[in-house]
Amino acid sequence: MKKIYVCDDEKMLLNMVERILSPLYEVKLCMNIDELFKLVSDDKPDLILLDFLMPVANGLDGIKRLKEENYFEDVPVIMITGEGKSEIEIQCLNEGVEDFIHKPFVPDVLLKRVARVLERKESQKDLKLKMEEVINRSLHDSMTGLYNRDYAVENIDKSIEKYGRGVYVMVDLDNFKYLNDAYGHLKGDDAICAVADILADSVRDRGFAFRLGGDEFGIFLTNLSDRKTAEKYIIDLFGEYNRQAVERDYLINSSLSIGIATAPEDGKNYDELYAAADKALYCAKRNGKNGYCFYSVDFTDTSESRAEVVNIKQLKKLIEDRQEIREKKGVYKVDYREFQRIYNFIERCVERTHQRAKLVMVTLDCGQDEPSIVVEKRMKEVEQAIVSSLRRNDVGTRYSISQFLLVLIDVDTQNLENVVETRIKKHYEDVSGRDSAELLFEIMDIKQE
Repeated sequence: MKKIYVCDDEKMLLNMVERILSPLYEVKLCMNIDELFKLVSDDKPDLILLDFLMPVANGLDGIKRLKEENYFEDVPVIMITGEGKSEIEIQCLNEGVEDFIHKPFVPDVLLKRVARVLERKESQKDLKLKMEEVINRSLHDSMTGLYNRDYAVENIDKSIEKYGRGVYVMVDLDNFKYLNDAYGHLKGDDAICAVADILADSVRDRGFAFRLGGDEFGIFLTNLSDRKTAEKYIIDLFGEYNRQAVERDYLINSSLSIGIATAPEDGKNYDELYAAADKALYCAKRNGKNGYCFYSVDFTDTSESRAEVVNIKQLKKLIEDRQEIREKKGVYKVDYREFQRIYNFIERCVERTHQRAKLVMVTLDCGQDEPSIVVEKRMKEVEQAIVSSLRRNDVGTRYSISQFLLVLIDVDTQNLENVVETRIKKHYEDVSGRDSAELLFEIMDIKQE
């Protein structure tokens, strides 16, 4: 039932209006503007009948107050007046009043005017919803539900103008043609939608994800330009994709390649950032796919710099940081992309030399409601325990927000149990104390199938 509030300083008129309207509407009565606003603030009505002439504050004062409190846009007003002056009606119409009821009024006329205003309001509401739906569709990709390029162009420029910085991430689904050919176009569409869902979940309140077209997507992280934070986000994104690929067979033979550009360093608007991220994506593809690359102005100079002639001693100095190697203790920690390359190399060595090597996933078993800042603190304690427990020839990388991935070389099952059960767990408990979360270990042999 529609709600109507009636504000008039004459009790007899209030009672008469209530008697006429109450069979069809929920009616509430008040005798001044302050009482009206108490009603409105508790529960917004569908219509207000407001007397023009009242002591202290008149109907126009009430309209102005409704505007100040942002009620007037949603709640139509019919003005009740005993004055027949046209200048008063013009003044009220200029303020946005929908209609007038003149005293003394005929009940049928009151009912008709109220019904007409409510119908008009309903029509306007439907039209507004349809317009919002059209606008919403025009800014979203029909297949995935992500924002489209038009939305990205407009809002990336607005975000940079507001914050002065941001990170543009271009994402490409590798081997999409193979996926379509091997599994069919329906699975290809499923893969596109799966990647879209992963991107949308990953970005949350940090920015927005959008589809550029085909198997290309974009992400914009607002109010951020720090590469370390962006890199951690990208690593977590790879981790989530890899986890879902295990569950979805058709994603196993595909992967993500990512190019990243930061504002304002690499570009100050959408077009400049797109061009920079596109070059970075090409670099990631050229380096074997399934990886990421930040934009660098040195991309164009790569061939020239590699053409310089050096002898082997000079080359050794260029690629070796002696001080870092000398001071490095414990596990050799690298980023995820470098870890993949090292893993592939070790896998080949194991096949040829029959060395023993293990892949170990260390998972911090935190509760689902654990704040991310607490999880991050605990993971730093996990990394500290791992580094202090392992050797310099072991390799590790942060895999996700609560997981650390390791390759342990020349280790058998008995030694591994000693490392895992005794050393890592003990060091972690020493670092984190009694309230430490449980560590879970998954272990697999590294060998070619």
